[in-house]
Amino acid sequence: MFTNVSWRSYLAAVGILLLIWYLVLILKFYSKDLRELFSGDKKFKFPALKKTSRNELEDRREQKSLSSSFSESFDTLEDAEELSTRIVQAVEESSQMNLSKEQFQNYLKMVLEGYPYVKISSLRENINNLIVSESEKHPQFYLTFAEADTLWEETIS
Repeated sequence: MFTNVSWRSYLAAVGILLLIWYLVLILKFYSKDLRELFSGDKKFKFPALKKTSRNELEDRREQKSLSSSFSESFDTLEDAEELSTRIVQAVEESSQMNLSKEQFQNYLKMVLEGYPYVKISSLRENINNLIVSESEKHPQFYLTFAEADTLWEETIS
């Protein structure tokens, strides 16, 4: 009777039975976790990450945040340079178009709204100084430092 079964058939049958056995065990003991995983309530966590110590994970997070803060600061510097050229252009355009002081301030507010990271950076004071110095060139637009600083906070009226 056993001579009629080849090794290939025997191993295939054993492999299929083992596969079914492990599927039954997984469904029996991990059915709740599988439902949460497939419904999207729970995310799959790799066990290899649990073996690392908390200090190593914190170091990795600090390195990532440090490198991202450097890239953000360079982006903010580029934004400030771009904003300064836009402010100079805005003052020149406003002068050519003979805008009123209120229209000029609204135009500057609109320009400043496009640079929220400069607003919260230390470069804000330099931009305010630029606004004051550029507005001094045209007496109808003259702004004080306090007025230039409030342009960041106000909405366009």
